[in-house]
Amino acid sequence: MDIDLRDRAALVTGGGRGIGRATAQALAAAGARTIVTARGRTELESVVAGIAASGGEALAIPADISQPDAVRRLFERAGPVDILVNNAGIIQPIAPVAASDPETWLRNIEINLYGVFLTCHHALPGMLERGWGRIVNVSSGAARGTTEGWSAYSAAKAGVESFSSVLAREVDRYDIHVNAVRPGIVDTEMQVEIRSSSEEAFGRQNVERFRGYKERGLLRSPDDPARLILWLLGPAADAINGEVLAIDDPDVAQRVGLEPMGR
Repeated sequence: MDIDLRDRAALVTGGGRGIGRATAQALAAAGARTIVTARGRTELESVVAGIAASGGEALAIPADISQPDAVRRLFERAGPVDILVNNAGIIQPIAPVAASDPETWLRNIEINLYGVFLTCHHALPGMLERGWGRIVNVSSGAARGTTEGWSAYSAAKAGVESFSSVLAREVDRYDIHVNAVRPGIVDTEMQVEIRSSSEEAFGRQNVERFRGYKERGLLRSPDDPARLILWLLGPAADAINGEVLAIDDPDVAQRVGLEPMGR
């Protein structure tokens, strides 16, 4: 995929591992000055070291993107960004609504949805001033809201998709594009958490289903959604704005150069 991001600055949240790490590596390889943020400093420094060893430019800035002051300081250090990838997310609580801890439920919304608003809020002034920007928000098939035990996660991801559509309409005339992606079922630490869930909290059928994905080799590599995100930043996607692109949609997979993952 021949995409040139030289002279662009990109910020990736949740950039220490999984999809965020793979995305940061892909952006840096395309020439972007890449800023990675997450709560864990050690993982971020490992990502930056790897990018530097490959000849790329990267900066690690630890931050909790659910906290307004932390996000403000993040952008003060990062400077203006042209590209924002909102990947940070948590799955907990995995529990029925009646058994969910309200504070844990709210924490999910703060990170998965409010954090997306905060980073967009701070990234947009520079994008508006320069008349160009690309925002990609990582959603999930859970936005459909059909998996028991995922009330917080599903509500947050549905909110991310609605938020992305509204924001896209607000900024389209400034050549700022905002899209959401559903990355499929990816071999990440979050999947480990899901497979470790109790049948009481998540349901026996769900636990067996997700364990089966792993056993049958049906998990995507984090490099796959990173490829979709990178494609959205290139000229082939210049007409795409306000969309939700699912990686397992055969048309999307074909355009990006991936195989649909049948389950």
